[in-house]
Amino acid sequence: MKARYVYPLLLASIALMPSAQADDFSDWFKFDAFGTLGAYKGNSKIAGVRTDQRQIIYSQDEWRYDGDSQASAQLTVNPNGKLKGVLQLISKKDINASHKPTVEWAYVSYPITSEVDFKIGRSVAPIFLMSDYRNLNYAQTTARPQSEVYQINPITYQDGVTARWDKKIGSALMQIESFIGKTKVSVAGGDVDLNRVKGISLKWGQDSWSVRGGYSWYNASLKAPGVEANIKTLTTLPALACTNCATVIPGIAKTSGITATIATVGATYDDGEWIGQAEWAKRDTNTIVITSVSGWNLLGARRIGDFTPFVGVGSYQVNTTKTSLTPGPYAPLALKVQLNYLNESFIGTGNASRDVTALGVRWDFAKNLALKAQLEMMKMAQPKVGASTGYQTYPTSLLGQPSGFDGRVSMMTINLDFVF
Repeated sequence: MKARYVYPLLLASIALMPSAQADDFSDWFKFDAFGTLGAYKGNSKIAGVRTDQRQIIYSQDEWRYDGDSQASAQLTVNPNGKLKGVLQLISKKDINASHKPTVEWAYVSYPITSEVDFKIGRSVAPIFLMSDYRNLNYAQTTARPQSEVYQINPITYQDGVTARWDKKIGSALMQIESFIGKTKVSVAGGDVDLNRVKGISLKWGQDSWSVRGGYSWYNASLKAPGVEANIKTLTTLPALACTNCATVIPGIAKTSGITATIATVGATYDDGEWIGQAEWAKRDTNTIVITSVSGWNLLGARRIGDFTPFVGVGSYQVNTTKTSLTPGPYAPLALKVQLNYLNESFIGTGNASRDVTALGVRWDFAKNLALKAQLEMMKMAQPKVGASTGYQTYPTSLLGQPSGFDGRVSMMTINLDFVF
């Protein structure tokens, strides 16, 4: 039987396990499971929208049910002991349109002292406010983490070592985490291998407040056939067709030997009634094919009985300097048009700069069940340039055929989140 059929049955068997039997194993094993049944729809016949840049699918004026939908399980071995083992599996449609369960976490942890803990294996990369529960939609007010910030780093785990120091300071708790390892992420634009992943984060929690900041370094290589084909073509153009393509492109469009840094800072406030969240992130790189970007988001919400209405605003900006590829004296008109497009689109990767407003409501109608409805309204900064990666995809109007896209696109989401 295929994995996509076995996995839901596994989750169902865990949920229906008799409580007496579960108690017999509680000292050695702890089972948890969570998931989402989701539907989403873009409102444009020109621009498509995704719920996750790690997927290839998108909605173009149609309801889809394979965006946020997922089923996940977590097994903790020796949950009450010092030496613990954790295995977390997630089944969610990926970049290959597969629901095959993947290993999100697989690590052992041990406290060296009462304040210092080590993890070895595959564990969360502690980058953002919601990194620890980025895939656990039930624990989030909104339908999913805000793309204006979380698009900057799609990495959710790393294979290596993580060390954490917890320190009580009065009524506050300070956590410092450092990590080193490697990972791989596949997004709509291609595959990125990351090695020598290093980072540190600081988290402070007191009363209703929580603050987290982080900084990480990466060495990476990119496999993106479309981008690589553009680079190869440009570097072979003679000076009579493009005066500087052969000299400029190799220095600015690296697909290997890529270095990147990511800085993040965020804060949350939750007093049981009012919820506030603010987060900012910035990525700097040495290549135009993985652009330097920044983003921010603000979220406000209020719990009114079982309902939590919320509103959010945010922005995502590409900060990389555009190329200045110059047509040669004998460049045909079609090549001049193509070079102009490549200059504006960062060698064909597009420009996803945008402002976003989100409105929604969460309804906790039963124990461990939450129904969410969310509307995201996006205004793209450069609709003529086009976009093919990330959370939006639409054609360019710079190659002679207007797309008719005015830069505005919305996405409606209805999700049922659950834990058991």
